[in-house]
Amino acid sequence: MNWKLFIVLCFLRFTLCAQDTIQVKKIDFRGYIKDMQTLTFDEGFDQLITNNLIHNRLNFKWDVSSVFRIGAEFRTRLYWGEQVRLTPDFADQLSNSNEAIDMSIIWFEKESMVLHTNVDRLWLEYKHKNVTARVGRQRINWGIGSTWNPNDLFNTFNFLDFDYEERPGSDAVNVQYRMGPLSNIEVTAAATSADEIEGIAAGRYFFNKANFDFQLIAGWYFNDFTAGLGWTGSFGGTGFKGEMQHFFSSYDSARLLNLVIEADRVFGNGWYTSAGFLFNSQGLSQPVENWQLVNFQLSPRNLMPTQWNLLYTIAKDITPLLNGSFGVVYAPGTNLMILLPTIQYNIETNLDISLVWQSFFIDQSNEFKALSHSAFIRFKWSF
Repeated sequence: MNWKLFIVLCFLRFTLCAQDTIQVKKIDFRGYIKDMQTLTFDEGFDQLITNNLIHNRLNFKWDVSSVFRIGAEFRTRLYWGEQVRLTPDFADQLSNSNEAIDMSIIWFEKESMVLHTNVDRLWLEYKHKNVTARVGRQRINWGIGSTWNPNDLFNTFNFLDFDYEERPGSDAVNVQYRMGPLSNIEVTAAATSADEIEGIAAGRYFFNKANFDFQLIAGWYFNDFTAGLGWTGSFGGTGFKGEMQHFFSSYDSARLLNLVIEADRVFGNGWYTSAGFLFNSQGLSQPVENWQLVNFQLSPRNLMPTQWNLLYTIAKDITPLLNGSFGVVYAPGTNLMILLPTIQYNIETNLDISLVWQSFFIDQSNEFKALSHSAFIRFKWSF
């Protein structure tokens, strides 16, 4: 039997058996099932590519003792449709590049259908007094901003991948020492390849000063020394946050600075608005003729392929069960624009329906025009 399948089955069997024992209060089990239909149109709505995704997630946490805890989370996705058929090596693209150890299973792969399971989290935690240590596949969350996170060295999140709320994990060792209620020191090392000695190692100092939270970060990102700063607080009811990360040059890469500043505010009657910008010193600053060659594989060094990026979002709680939002991303110089309207309705306590739209517009041959449009209709049942 495949060893990865053996781990999954053993853990599931253990969890089911534990529900009949006195240890059941120490086990937390949660999850969800989502069904999402995707409709992708060309610039003139003349061609349509469809895809469907059934997404199941199982989250387990077990308090083994007063100081030890185990966590495991499994992500299973069934894709089928034209997008699978038209995308070369579709199944290979489901892997997470942050993970050094392959703990995924492709149950089957057909011309237009793929069933894939990944062990998304698998960690052991020790917590005693002021020390917390965790080893295994985990989320290292150093980001502060809501869309772009230069400080998030270990788990870069693609803001267009809205269906991945948990965000990627890393195979890492993380140790935290709490110096006080509002300050701590954290050291993390993560591997990104099982075959080569390479990875990320960094430390973070988090503290509060003048009612603002600050963090200082320094370490190594592969071959680059990197240092960064992040902050969050408010002025007169308006939230103000930012992150900056500098990658110093090495023999195979150039110096790079990523800077993000955001502001947001909650108004009466359920209104919310936010604005921000991202500066990527190595990003594109001129119109591009062939956007198919532009790298949209996001990483700490490439949060956006464009140099200057502006973001504005407005959201409203229309009723207690219905809310909507509209976001726009614009990159001056390249004239790239992304429109992101969303509406969500809570059908029942654990059942939601969402409609998400993404439209891309670009400047080509001195003409500003649409590139593609995508509609996502998603049902989510949580348990």
